Amino acid sequence: MSLKIINITIPNESVLPEILNTFSPEENYIMLKIGCETISEGRKTVANLTNNEIYKKIENEFKDSINNLNSDIENERKTSLLMQEKITKIYELQIDQLNKRLENALSQIELHKQGNASSLNEVVNKVKEKYDIMYREKEKQVERMADNYEKLLVQQQSTKSTSHKGSEGEKQFEDYANTFIDFKGFEIIDKHTQGGEGDFHMRFEEFDVLVDAKNYKKKVPIEQREKIKKDLQKNEHLHFGWLVSLNTSIDKYDKSPVMYEWINTKQCLVYINNLTSFEDPKKILRIVWFTCKELYKLIEDVDQDEDEITELKEKNFKLIDKVKNIRKTIREINTSMNATRNLIQVMDDELRGILEAETNEIVTSNISLFDDWWNENIEVSNEEVIVASTDLWTKFKQENKLIINEMNITGDKFKQYIKSKVPLSCIILRNKNVNSAFDIKGIKMRENVNIENVIEEKIELELNEEVLKKKKVVKKKFEK
Repeated sequence: MSLKIINITIPNESVLPEILNTFSPEENYIMLKIGCETISEGRKTVANLTNNEIYKKIENEFKDSINNLNSDIENERKTSLLMQEKITKIYELQIDQLNKRLENALSQIELHKQGNASSLNEVVNKVKEKYDIMYREKEKQVERMADNYEKLLVQQQSTKSTSHKGSEGEKQFEDYANTFIDFKGFEIIDKHTQGGEGDFHMRFEEFDVLVDAKNYKKKVPIEQREKIKKDLQKNEHLHFGWLVSLNTSIDKYDKSPVMYEWINTKQCLVYINNLTSFEDPKKILRIVWFTCKELYKLIEDVDQDEDEITELKEKNFKLIDKVKNIRKTIREINTSMNATRNLIQVMDDELRGILEAETNEIVTSNISLFDDWWNENIEVSNEEVIVASTDLWTKFKQENKLIINEMNITGDKFKQYIKSKVPLSCIILRNKNVNSAFDIKGIKMRENVNIENVIEEKIELELNEEVLKKKKVVKKKFEK
């Protein structure tokens, strides 16, 4: 194949591409042919347009692009305003609802306090009067404590084994966490010896994570959730807290393998259930990290929101915490009230037992003496009548003076005998003292009164009064 050599002139300052030296003669020909055709077409097109037309065409295209950009910007502004209004209305509605719930809860607490004030005072009085019962209970508790002393020693040994299990769980999680070693800026710091810092702090280039690993045989209780929540709130520079249960689920947050809870607008808790049950626990941790990364972008967007919306969100979280605390207080009040009711029932049973024991003792002694007097002077009545125990004792003393002295019958024994003759439901106590006077309903005194005895007693009283009067008169005369 024969070749032609041609000379082409170019500007002196132009630089030829190095690849030009690698072209074959055929490629050089194709390059020159395509370039010539392209330049020829361009010249024809430019020749058909004047300078003004070119300027107008460019200007119109530029205006169209500007109008399109302006319309897009306006639409985005309107959309953002509508979204802000909707979000504001939603938060205002939620805050109003929570405020109403809070007011209702406070009113219920106030009603509980007012309604139970009188009953609580009575309970306190009863408790004060029954220290002896409580004292016996304390003695029993001391005996139980003495019996359980050895058990406490065994529990101390088991506590040591529990701490050993905790260190094993921390070491196991640290092995899993090494999956982040290829992440930029990753660093894991052991914090389990420092209170309020969790077990580990994992540092990344974007954000840091507080980690608390649990190696329990049962569900992780609510106390551990509250603990990591307080630890995360204490460390305001940390945006995420991971509560990792290695072998069990987490109480109230076990509906899915990984669950999330926002405690404020900038901090989020992540609950990971039964991590070791997955085929690749390290992969689960990586998935959680990438999820946290997306959530961190939301946190950064929150920082750029308007101050009013942020304040509303913060108030919402604080209000929810207050409502939870109020519910907890109500549950504690109900528990204390139930415990007080049980204590009152125990004291009533003790009192009933004391009364029955003393009544049985009185019944076994001198029963025939009292029965005769009771049958002669007392009768059962269906009328609504009440007789005082002091009136019966006075009548009995008047009719049985000699027997009272010989048999050493006291008022307390007489009252116990009365309790043995009538049902306990007919006895009306005047106060809480067991030995105090009381009233009896459903009985009345018989009307067959011994008139001769009454006349003799009246005569004796009149004579005594006359003697006393004479003595007083003589004494006065002597003094004069």
